[in-house]
Amino acid sequence: MVTSLDSSLGWMLNNAARLAQRRFSSKLAPFGITPPQWGVLVALWERDGLSLSELAARSFFDGPTMTGIVDRLEGAGFVERRRDSQDRRVISVYLSDAGRQLQDVLPAIAEETNAEAVAGLSPQRVAELQSTLRQIIANLS
Repeated sequence: MVTSLDSSLGWMLNNAARLAQRRFSSKLAPFGITPPQWGVLVALWERDGLSLSELAARSFFDGPTMTGIVDRLEGAGFVERRRDSQDRRVISVYLSDAGRQLQDVLPAIAEETNAEAVAGLSPQRVAELQSTLRQIIANLS
């Protein structure tokens, strides 16, 4: 039985995520990028030319939210949309040169933020935490 916020897993996860996002947001701000936009860029760095629905599935966002994120990335000049040559109903998202250049800088910022979050934990505990979080995500998905 949860009797305090310190014993509520959901509360602690939410608080940790909120604090991590706040820290990461402040580091991304000079580049005009938000954490959700960062997630889309990472997906495109891994595989350029994903459809909007593929991006939404990989990023755990719904379609309208993904459209808004891509709208802002496109407005900033980091991505462009193209209709699929075989199925004109499918719109794919591609990195622009500016979006590719962010890959030279932003991953180090993410690593720095991650290191701050797990400071004082051994590599084994970090690996266990990652495994636990993956299981929680799978349980709740």
